[in-house]
Amino acid sequence: MSGAQLGEHGQPRYGGVLSAANVGATIVAIVVFLIGVTVWDTNLGVLLSAAAGGSASGVVWWFVSRFTAGPTLESSIEGLEMLGAIPVDNFGPASTLNDVGAVDRYTGLLRQIEGKTTGRILLISSPGPGQGASTVALNLAFAATKAGRRVMLVDADPSSRGLGRFLSTGRSPGLSDIASGTADLSGAVRMWTLGDGTRFPLLPSGDTLPDEGGLRGALIADALDSVSERADLIFIDVPPILWSSTAAELGAHADGTILVLADSADATTVIDTLNSLRRAGAPAVGYVRNRSTGTHRMAPIWWRRALLHGVAAALVLLAVFAAYTGSQLWYSWVNVKTETFDTLGIIDTVSAPAVVESEDNVELDPREDPPAQTPLTTAPEEAYETFLMIGSDKVSGAADVILYLVRPTNGADPFMVSLPRDLFVANACTGGNSRINVLIHGCEDKGVNGPSLLAHTVGEFIGIEVDHFILFDFDGFERIIDAVGGTEICVEYPVRDYLSELSLPQGCTMATGQQALAWVRSRHTQQMVNGSWRPVPGAGDLLRNKHQQEVILELFKALKTFGSPTELTTQVAGLAHTFTLDDTLSIVGAVNLAWRMRDIDLEGINRLEIPVRLARSKSGDSILLATASFDEVLMSVYGGSLPHEDSSGGESPALNQQAVEWREPLRGTE
Repeated sequence: MSGAQLGEHGQPRYGGVLSAANVGATIVAIVVFLIGVTVWDTNLGVLLSAAAGGSASGVVWWFVSRFTAGPTLESSIEGLEMLGAIPVDNFGPASTLNDVGAVDRYTGLLRQIEGKTTGRILLISSPGPGQGASTVALNLAFAATKAGRRVMLVDADPSSRGLGRFLSTGRSPGLSDIASGTADLSGAVRMWTLGDGTRFPLLPSGDTLPDEGGLRGALIADALDSVSERADLIFIDVPPILWSSTAAELGAHADGTILVLADSADATTVIDTLNSLRRAGAPAVGYVRNRSTGTHRMAPIWWRRALLHGVAAALVLLAVFAAYTGSQLWYSWVNVKTETFDTLGIIDTVSAPAVVESEDNVELDPREDPPAQTPLTTAPEEAYETFLMIGSDKVSGAADVILYLVRPTNGADPFMVSLPRDLFVANACTGGNSRINVLIHGCEDKGVNGPSLLAHTVGEFIGIEVDHFILFDFDGFERIIDAVGGTEICVEYPVRDYLSELSLPQGCTMATGQQALAWVRSRHTQQMVNGSWRPVPGAGDLLRNKHQQEVILELFKALKTFGSPTELTTQVAGLAHTFTLDDTLSIVGAVNLAWRMRDIDLEGINRLEIPVRLARSKSGDSILLATASFDEVLMSVYGGSLPHEDSSGGESPALNQQAVEWREPLRGTE
């Protein structure tokens, strides 16, 4: 037996576990694995590192074991006669009931035993568990009964490995009850009937064997003596010698022991077992090679044991690595700030009576107040995976970046859409309309926070419900960009914007977080053309939205390069304090989402634009009005390839007349 062993009285012995071979192999496995994951920091690299560590562990174990090995198994049983060999068969534990060959083998074994001893009471045991002593004892009793011998089988192992697992009558009353005086022999013995009608007595173990010394008593001696007067042989199946004191106690009544050995038995353990049997007064009269033909040397199969050590080392390395990485990821995750995402609260607010209020100084003529931009189609559940990114300005407190990423689950290309901060939309908190960027304030009097209100509004406007949102301020945006090593921004001419503090040279720049933030915030961008600064054509919210999408895509490229859980953990740890997530996203969901997003082809993301026109309120504030339902935008790009259904269950109708009338020019339109 390799590994941890028990001493003569069941005390643990750890010499096998802490052997030079095991310790050396473990150290080498860890070192090789750590070097491997440092060089190959990918999922495949982790597997290769574990395989390399396991292989190195097996080689080292083989080398050290061969040169530091103690006695061989054959030398440990030198002078002890082999009584027989029992090969592996497919007939189960009671092979003598179904196989003529097994009957012949066990009958021959019985003759060998009778020729080696004149004693009638024999223990049958093994140096360690799993070597088949109980099976040998059972089949010896069957073969002896079939051969006309008078045999009694005693079960002295109350564990799940003993003969009790073959009994339907239970273990009690049994040997322990005789030892305690609560039962006599006639009340404890069971008669076991074989298939041919022959019978033999079996004494169960009892539920729990008595304390140390109980089996040495006179009651057990008297019971065994009375049986031996009429029986040819009494076989007592006892637990492994070094794992229990049972064999030592019953050895006081026995005439000898039949040792059952598998070819994988540990030589040192066999020597300790033989010495223990001699001290108990029941020395081994011979041994049985179980699960062996007996035709080859009982030498360790070194390559097989080395392979097992290598495989075990690789699996342990992977398990420890997974546990460590998981704990690190969890620690990083708990440091991520979260915000409540309460869609039910929004629905209750929407259903409340509308109170039209002016917000953000927008005061349109009531006759021209635009309808809420509810889309014409509603997406089925589970049809999309969606993520809303919100960038807020600490100074104004408004949402300055609103970017929506949508991945259809039917295999269609994902799309990204930026919602201009001046987009005029329905405000569920007031029942009226407002710029979309002020929705980040929420409505505290109704218990609705800003991210939830904004996410609900975006879902209503686009027609695809928001699953999760991420919120960051501009300081956090800078840290995210800097954490991934910057982002590339390319311009044809030098550009500047004094208001956003933008300044970029001609060509491509690996922009810092501060430069990238100035780029995505710039609304008054100028470029140097022919020696003079000129406004960039189209500068404003729409161009800024385009810049936001470009930067976010570049950021995705940097973030999606992680190739292993270690890299993902490092990214989460580095960015944990830069953003806020909704509280509905669990750590498992976040990891799964990260891996799915990693597989998105960024070049295949459709960058959609909301068709808008500029309008002004009576107070002169600029707003942007959508000129078409977003459903039309999706139809123009995807046709009918996206999953959608009308909220009424029918096909999507054409734009209604009210929406068409709304597209007529408003007063003050530029």
